[in-house]
Amino acid sequence: MRFDLSALFSPLINAYQRLSNRERTLVSLASAALVVILIYTMIWQPIEDDRVQLARRIQTKRTELSEIQRMRDTYLDLQNQYDLRQRIIEKADPKFSLFPHIESTVSQVLGGREKIASMNPQNKDLSGAYREESVELKLNGVTLQQLVDLMFHIEKGGQPLRLTRLQLKKRPREQGTFDVTATVAMLKSLQNAPHPPEKPPQEPADQEQDQDQEQGQEQPPEAAPPAAPPPGNA
Repeated sequence: MRFDLSALFSPLINAYQRLSNRERTLVSLASAALVVILIYTMIWQPIEDDRVQLARRIQTKRTELSEIQRMRDTYLDLQNQYDLRQRIIEKADPKFSLFPHIESTVSQVLGGREKIASMNPQNKDLSGAYREESVELKLNGVTLQQLVDLMFHIEKGGQPLRLTRLQLKKRPREQGTFDVTATVAMLKSLQNAPHPPEKPPQEPADQEQDQDQEQGQEQPPEAAPPAAPPPGNA
């Protein structure tokens, strides 16, 4: 069966031909507007919505990429700090004692113990794998030059020491001198700490006595010597 398009549109064509020129103009403008609306609604608007959504997704991915790069830089920075501190910890001598070293250094730089108000040692275990040893110093009447020399001897010595706290208070009656409160600390690895030698296990004395008694019971009794014959039978 053939579908005739001319029969379908012939009534519309006849009606259009019966219109006046003004009515035909209005119908043409209405048809053109309808076509534009259909194109905008069915073609342009979906494409524009997809474009806006794609732009938003691109911006979201760019933001996520920037955050990942920032986290990567932070991770690398922390990794470098960890490696540096790990090398510092490995450099520390497990047998090194912080308190007498600081006492000797302060006495050497300041020319004696007269300016030492107090020295308080403190130890703190970190995560069960490291130990932070620190000494809190309180010094009286120290000049800036003496303080600089003391800091140099502490931080540039053979051991990885660092100042975790430094507080200065100017003395009102002595110009150019200060009261100093400082904390010197170092990290040590508990895995590298020396362990006391193990002693061999000792058996208790009672157990040794029981073993000696058992050995004495296992030995057979000695045979008695034969009796001498009577004198009349010789």
